[in-house]
Amino acid sequence: MSQEKCKEWYKAMQDEINSLHDNHTYDLMELLEGKRALRNKWVFKLKIGEVGCPPRYKARIMVQGIQ
Repeated sequence: MSQEKCKEWYKAMQDEINSLHDNHTYDLMELLEGKRALRNKWVFKLKIGEVGCPPRYKARIMVQGIQ
């Protein structure tokens, strides 16, 4: 997040989290004893459209280790 466009990436991350929340994709709950939370990572993509259109900053959160 030390890039010069960090505000755009941060907004893309907030949009992803808000989208997951609005669609009721997950529920927050306490972990059972002896269980671990799933690991996740952020995937960032810069989508460049036609000439003259501003680029779109997209961020996705993905769970690691599930196939």
